[in-house]
Amino acid sequence: MIRTALALATASALVFHLGGCQKGPASPSPDATETIAPPSATAMPELTPTEPLPMVTPGEPSLARDPAQAVQALADAIEARDWKAVRGFWGDNGQRSGMDDRAFAAKWSTLLAPVVAVGKGEQEGAAGSLYYTAPITIVDGPRTLKGEVVMRRVNDVPGATPEQLRWHIESTTLQP
Repeated sequence: MIRTALALATASALVFHLGGCQKGPASPSPDATETIAPPSATAMPELTPTEPLPMVTPGEPSLARDPAQAVQALADAIEARDWKAVRGFWGDNGQRSGMDDRAFAAKWSTLLAPVVAVGKGEQEGAAGSLYYTAPITIVDGPRTLKGEVVMRRVNDVPGATPEQLRWHIESTTLQP
């Protein structure tokens, strides 16, 4: 009985959804000179994620509290070849990479179409800091780079700055 009700509900939803497809595309009048603007952001309902997602804003590292999300955001930035964002994952907003934006981009730009795989990492704590170490593999055409990245953040110490509280690269064995 439940299976029949579920099947009927699914079929009804499909018919309702497809019902709007019966109309052909609207065709503009021959004398129309206006261009059609894309739908505004307010026309779409906003989706609210249930947990923070790794976000990479051009030139900025992830602010995720989960270290695995921060490493995945780093991987996404590498795949996007957003070298400014990749450098920003280093401590002190990239200064700890030891290179300025230009030198960092020159070094990493040898990767032409990187595909990044992140392995399962391990977290540990020591003297007020948290560390997260994860293996990373970058496949770039015929070339494969393997290494690990060590991420660090302050362990919610009172008075810590946002920079100290974010996961950032402490060290890595990856060399493009």
